[in-house]
Amino acid sequence: MAKKSKQKKKNINEPIEQDASPEQLSAAADEILKQAEQKQKSEDSAHETVPVKLVPDETLIEEKIREIIKKGRKKGYLTYEEMNEELPDESISPNSLDGLLVTLDEMGVQILDEEDVQRTQGEGVDIGAEGFEEDEVEEVEPEAQEEVDPFSAALLEQDAKRIEDPVRMYLSQMGEIPLLKRDQEISLARKIELTRMAFRRRVLESDYAARRAVSILRKVESGDLPFDRTMKMSTAENLIRSVVKKRLPQNLETVEKLLEKNSELFLEALDSGDKSKKLAMHKQIQRNRRKIATLLEELSLRTSKILPMRRKLGSLLKKMKNLERIISEGPGKDYFEEDIMAMTEELRGMIELVKETPKQLEKRLRSVDMVYREYENAKRDLSGGNLRLVVSIAKKYRNRGLSFLDIIQEGNTGLMRAVDKYEYRRGYKFSTYATWWIRQAITRAIADHSRTIRIPVHMIETMSKLRTASKNLLQRLGREPTIEEIAKELKIGINEARRVLKISKHPISLDRPIGDSEDSYFGDFIEDERADSPVQSATQEMLKDRIDEILNTLTYREKEIVKLRYGIGDGYTYTLEEVGKIFKVTRERVRQVEAKAIRKLQHPVRSRKLQGFLDNEEENDEDGEGEA
Repeated sequence: MAKKSKQKKKNINEPIEQDASPEQLSAAADEILKQAEQKQKSEDSAHETVPVKLVPDETLIEEKIREIIKKGRKKGYLTYEEMNEELPDESISPNSLDGLLVTLDEMGVQILDEEDVQRTQGEGVDIGAEGFEEDEVEEVEPEAQEEVDPFSAALLEQDAKRIEDPVRMYLSQMGEIPLLKRDQEISLARKIELTRMAFRRRVLESDYAARRAVSILRKVESGDLPFDRTMKMSTAENLIRSVVKKRLPQNLETVEKLLEKNSELFLEALDSGDKSKKLAMHKQIQRNRRKIATLLEELSLRTSKILPMRRKLGSLLKKMKNLERIISEGPGKDYFEEDIMAMTEELRGMIELVKETPKQLEKRLRSVDMVYREYENAKRDLSGGNLRLVVSIAKKYRNRGLSFLDIIQEGNTGLMRAVDKYEYRRGYKFSTYATWWIRQAITRAIADHSRTIRIPVHMIETMSKLRTASKNLLQRLGREPTIEEIAKELKIGINEARRVLKISKHPISLDRPIGDSEDSYFGDFIEDERADSPVQSATQEMLKDRIDEILNTLTYREKEIVKLRYGIGDGYTYTLEEVGKIFKVTRERVRQVEAKAIRKLQHPVRSRKLQGFLDNEEENDEDGEGEA
């Protein structure tokens, strides 16, 4: 009787060779995925699958919301994990979530991260009473170094060599991340929605950001900006284009009135000496800001349009804190008394522009950043639980011109895109939805990056058919087929077949060695037109220093107006109206000061210092035209 042969199982801890074939990479990925799935099945067998209730009763939703409000009022704060546990599943609407956030905000209930709560409670801080005024930094004491015997050191060195291979290291780390159950997907998707909504509201509750949003929406109303690229229409949230268009003018008119009312109240509170009256005004401003955020949220402005507002608020805060520092130092060798007075007026103008003091704005941005971190963490957790799906799809697209790791990376970008667009209320699993985005990202990357010259997707399919026909004819005829035979097999013209064969030829690699020494490569002999020459870099630095030197010859107000109008420094250009609000003058006065400053800069004493740079630019332009 023949003995049964036992196939030796491949040790997955063995490092992959540097020149491993795609088949070896795929086999390694299969082995790790198989072990991870077996581990997940053994864990899942210990738990019963709980069916997800898609349509809970409305009374249950109201009871849950009342319980959340009661719990938050008692503690003074809530965590995102607690809200996720208490809230029902898919049926709760965005309007209900929005109303819940507004109610908690009005009661002074903070929404925090679990880690921040544990850390702050350990330090004995009362979260409900004070909140987070400053970022606490944990001090971790270094652990005592343990003595390692020579045998253990050798094992550690061997393990270190194994993880040097990037493919093995990535697949091993990916296999340790557990798969997500259905209820976990829903919980993370709900947390993403909750934190995104909180982030948007906290930014839009700033009067400056709200004015920016109104300006964008007015351009949408007039047709200067495309509707679909500016607004996000979601079928799961019952947002229809006609409804939003009907809502747009009414909401914007109400928001503009509330902003004007806030401006009057803020200026009155800024000059008022009565503390009780000032407190009442600030409370009214906060109520108006919550109404403004609610009205703007009804118009569903894209989050990508709100993110630049956060960056602009950060730039304004940096400028305000810098002015505060210089004013506190007083006159000195760098600034005179009139400069300090001008800076004081500028600081007050910026406070009136954003309707918040530097301390209030810093507190707002700290709160915004905390919520945004939670938003990013929830997205990372949802995408991390589906990394194996990317690998399983990427295996089907190997040998297409991209390396296996590059295909995985492109699939991961598609996965992140799916996380942003996932709507859990539709009822389907995230993996079902993400598969399409992963495939779309991989196929587009193969078409865009697999070759030096991009080939359209339909031409790639034709090339694949041509290669298949050529292989079939080779097996059938026992020789290399001619171009006429291939064209006849595919039922296309001979010229078309020649064109496809010509396109299918791969270009020469830039890393191809030149000569026998292999010290030089083909790419070393090709000019990189995008790289800046050292002469240009040095010239730009000298020009920057010379411009600063010339601007310092102006008065402080003239210099600041020129810098704000032309975006010198932070890269943001301000309108005449915005500069006028900062310096508390009219637009016409700003224009006059700007014109006077420009005339000073055009004086031969100053302009002569920049003449050499202008001559260099003209010579470069003439050289470019001559070459053309």
